Amino acid sequence: MNSLNEIDTIIPTDQCSRTLFTAQRDKLADLMRGSVCRAVPAPGESPEQVKRDELLRERDIEQRLQRLIVRAKGIVSEEMLVRHQREIPVDEIPDYAVTHLLAQLGEQELQLPRY
Repeated sequence: MNSLNEIDTIIPTDQCSRTLFTAQRDKLADLMRGSVCRAVPAPGESPEQVKRDELLRERDIEQRLQRLIVRAKGIVSEEMLVRHQREIPVDEIPDYAVTHLLAQLGEQELQLPRY
């Protein structure tokens, strides 16, 4: 069996496009933003502090998304090793190849208590 067919058994090719990945990632980012408890600025809080808090929230969301993508790539790599005794390094798996896992892992992430 060649490596392309091996990968096809793990990564659904119908869910493997940059467009689908970007849409799923954006949707998940929006859900994460919605799940973050936005603190009401305290009276007298400076606009600069409000802006800093917003930037920190966005950075946290971006880090959470990156962790999910790396975790999904790890799952794909592990499945490849288990099913085909062939290892694919995580850094060689393109982001869009884990679109099918991003929604599942994102749902789990959103269940975690935040803020």
